[in-house]
Amino acid sequence: SFGRALGGEFMGIYAYYLASPFSYIVCLFPKTMITEALLCMFLLKTGLCGLTFGIFLNYKTKKRELNKFSVVIFSTMYALTAYAVVQQHNTMWIDNVIFLPLIVMGIERLIKYGRFKLFTISLTWAVMSNFYIGYMTCIFVLFYFFVCYFTIAPEKRNLRGEDAHFGKSFLRIAGASVMMLMMSAVILWSAYYSLTFGKTTFSNPSYDFEAKFDLLDLVSKLFIGSYDTVRPAGLPFVYCGTLTLILLPLYFTIKKIPFREKVSAAVVAIFFVFCFSSSTIDLVWHGFQKPNWLNYRYSFILCFFMIYYAYRAFTYIKEVETKLIFADVAVWAFILILLQKLDEYDWIDDYGTVWLSFAFFVAYLILIRFQIRSIEKNGVSLAIAAIVVLECFVGGLLNLVALDNDVVYSSRVSYRTFIDRVQPVVDEIQSQDDSFYRMEKTFHRKTNDPLALGFRGFSNSTSTLNKSTITFLRQLGLSSKSHWSKYLGGTPVFDMLMGVKYLVAEESDSVSELYEKIYEYDPGESYELISAYENPYALPIAYGVSNALLNYSMEDESSPFERMNDIVTLMTGSDDDIEVFTPITVTDTDYSGVTLTFTTGHRVYTADSSDRTGKVEYMMTAERDGTVYCYFPSDWPRECDLYVNGSKISTYFGNETCRIVDLGYFCEGEEITVSLRLTDNEKLYIETLSTYFYNIDADALASAYETLSESAFVIEEYTESSFVGTIDVSVGDELIYTTIPYDEGWKITVDGDLPA
Repeated sequence: SFGRALGGEFMGIYAYYLASPFSYIVCLFPKTMITEALLCMFLLKTGLCGLTFGIFLNYKTKKRELNKFSVVIFSTMYALTAYAVVQQHNTMWIDNVIFLPLIVMGIERLIKYGRFKLFTISLTWAVMSNFYIGYMTCIFVLFYFFVCYFTIAPEKRNLRGEDAHFGKSFLRIAGASVMMLMMSAVILWSAYYSLTFGKTTFSNPSYDFEAKFDLLDLVSKLFIGSYDTVRPAGLPFVYCGTLTLILLPLYFTIKKIPFREKVSAAVVAIFFVFCFSSSTIDLVWHGFQKPNWLNYRYSFILCFFMIYYAYRAFTYIKEVETKLIFADVAVWAFILILLQKLDEYDWIDDYGTVWLSFAFFVAYLILIRFQIRSIEKNGVSLAIAAIVVLECFVGGLLNLVALDNDVVYSSRVSYRTFIDRVQPVVDEIQSQDDSFYRMEKTFHRKTNDPLALGFRGFSNSTSTLNKSTITFLRQLGLSSKSHWSKYLGGTPVFDMLMGVKYLVAEESDSVSELYEKIYEYDPGESYELISAYENPYALPIAYGVSNALLNYSMEDESSPFERMNDIVTLMTGSDDDIEVFTPITVTDTDYSGVTLTFTTGHRVYTADSSDRTGKVEYMMTAERDGTVYCYFPSDWPRECDLYVNGSKISTYFGNETCRIVDLGYFCEGEEITVSLRLTDNEKLYIETLSTYFYNIDADALASAYETLSESAFVIEEYTESSFVGTIDVSVGDELIYTTIPYDEGWKITVDGDLPA
């Protein structure tokens, strides 16, 4: 797809985000109702989580012990655990939550009866729907096979009387897992290929063993309203109902529950708590890479077992002494008071967690007491079910509000407003020009706007990143790092080289004077006019250049201006340096409120002890009419404020401002003062051997375009994955340069033959 950062393979994105069959629900809705399609998807997945858990409970419960209300109670808690609610915005992960109960059933059926269909099909669906969480589910399968085997009583685990039953059962599950891998190969291979583009080197984690949190930290996440954060400091989401908390300790006191089952429950709990706490083991669960936010993505597995063990305790609740239940609740109440007292647990809210938990403790305590004494248990179970539904609703609402406060949900109105404003302009351009070209916007809602609006752009964010493309765009001055890129920092020179033929801009946005306005759209109400601009210097996706380009390294320069000057010079084969970007001479530099020192090729401005805001000022005179651009290279960027002639225009070295910045249009001879002002940082590092300010020589740009377009690729036919056309190669332009990122899948023929 050319809708992602310059273009690249899409099967990896499909494997990570879209492979779930539920994704096709969007096909049943018009594009204007895609948010309703997502809501439908969320609701179906939530309901199916409860359904599969209910099927599992029915399977695990003897008919004479089955209470249908209790199945509803615990299925509801499973479907609305904190994990299921908070991670629903990563809806591709929820398929594994749906199929986990069936996978556990499948493992047990495979051991007892040698039947492998349920296990194989459910695990295949889980892995194909999302290979990442599916990988974690496979780790669980390996662990749980041994737990499950030795949990089942010997007289029940080998119902067919096989010799060497353990070995045969292990071979069966291994064989079924191989079948799963074969059936999932199209997804898994696509995902693997995608990961080779840079995800495997996304981070350089430490494998030293260390505890990630104290056990009391984890206990704090067991209560309602205990949302902390999905940011890197976040703890596991393991809240799965106040009733679960009450029943879990009681589970280990009930004599009718076999001892070996209690031992396995303890093993499972200790295993997952150890995995959460151990930094090294947690890295293994996450594919040997440190998660980028959203930690402990496998915590839903522990929630599954906690709720199941609570269900088992509820089934035998009449066997528990009342005083033991009171003692159990008293201990949990004491822990809650302790957590409230400790200042470090900001997520333990007085009303949303403490008093709300007390209210549910009391409600469940009263109802459980009635449950123990009642001969007709359905009426009490119905009352408990009503309280559980209320708690799940309140707990889910608290989690959603907290998530919104933490990272901000986008509203349907904001999404539809943006699409409705911009889509008509995109549609108008595409209706007038059906050739192959790239386009972009000067304003952004999200990084994946090109995919949403249906044009070929540079803005993209995906976990299946292409590291080399992201690095390349950053080296040419765009805002681009980590797993994302955004068309911020674009210039006419970049647009020429990368084939950006059209720009969409709001009325207040700065657009190069070199571009021609071709269309204007009024979205009405109080919104700005939106205009489309055509770039007369946009080159095609491929064109002939000089062989001299082969010897160039992007690392030779630290400034994107100099890189693009070098690239244009080498492409045209010029013996003289071509400066499409011309440096602007800084006539004077001043600083105040800081102390200047030097280190490793950088000037270091350190805030002094005065009350003045530390700042560095550059004074210059515009040498021609046109837009002035700036870029400050630094190996140690520290965010600061950027001012032009006394007015703040943006930050610099920020998340999206470590790039080329448009300082505005200036007339020849106009005085310009640019200042960088320290904010919360005490130091500012700026590379010394660089020129920071440039404007564009329009004549040099036009001349370079004319030379490069002589050997332009004229496209006659194209799809998103194929191009057919001709190039009349000029002398000296025998090297064909293309702006398609490298991918093994592309094949090139010249006059019908593969190149030697």
